[in-house]
Amino acid sequence: MYNITKKQFWAAILTAATVFSFTGCSTDSDKTSYTEGTMGVVETVAEYSSNTDYLYVKNEDGTIAVSGYVGNDAVISVPDNIDGMAVTAIEDHAFEANWDLTDVTLPEGITYIGESAFMDCGKLESVNIPSTTVTIRRAAFAGCSALDNVTIPENVAQIMEEAFSGCGSFKNLIIESKSVIYESWGLDSEVMPDLVITCPSGSKISDWANENGFNTEAL
Repeated sequence: MYNITKKQFWAAILTAATVFSFTGCSTDSDKTSYTEGTMGVVETVAEYSSNTDYLYVKNEDGTIAVSGYVGNDAVISVPDNIDGMAVTAIEDHAFEANWDLTDVTLPEGITYIGESAFMDCGKLESVNIPSTTVTIRRAAFAGCSALDNVTIPENVAQIMEEAFSGCGSFKNLIIESKSVIYESWGLDSEVMPDLVITCPSGSKISDWANENGFNTEAL
């Protein structure tokens, strides 16, 4: 019998195309993961535990995506290598609703931050996005109400809808890319009156921010 988890509930709301995934920490549980071109598609792979506090799924190219955290630390640094395999992604829902987290350091080599990866981490104040990141999927940081600043590196090509929805403490958003396009990220100048968007002059984000009443600074 299937149980409807919180992850599945939110994924269904965000998109009808979202695939339901099973939760759990056993080494033989099945988990279906759909990713984009930066990773390729991984279908019905096992979720593995490791000798750390992290769970992971294997990608087709021999790298892995962190799919969960079972530790109790508030400040964590995700390793760049687990069980001899390079970490290149944060899986959909990996840290969702982890209220213990306050500070997360992600390693260089990450190219993909999955759907709802940090959603509802209500105490999360700080997270770095590595320079290697290409894709940030929908609702990745939605509901992170304590998050006050984020830097989006130049290599990020796509940030999907609702990525920062509900981030009411947002004060500084630095976007280094000149070409990334706003796609309903959940930014609201009325909800986030103190938010300053720092980005390249003449960039698509600069034009959008000025048109929508945000304070901007030139990068």
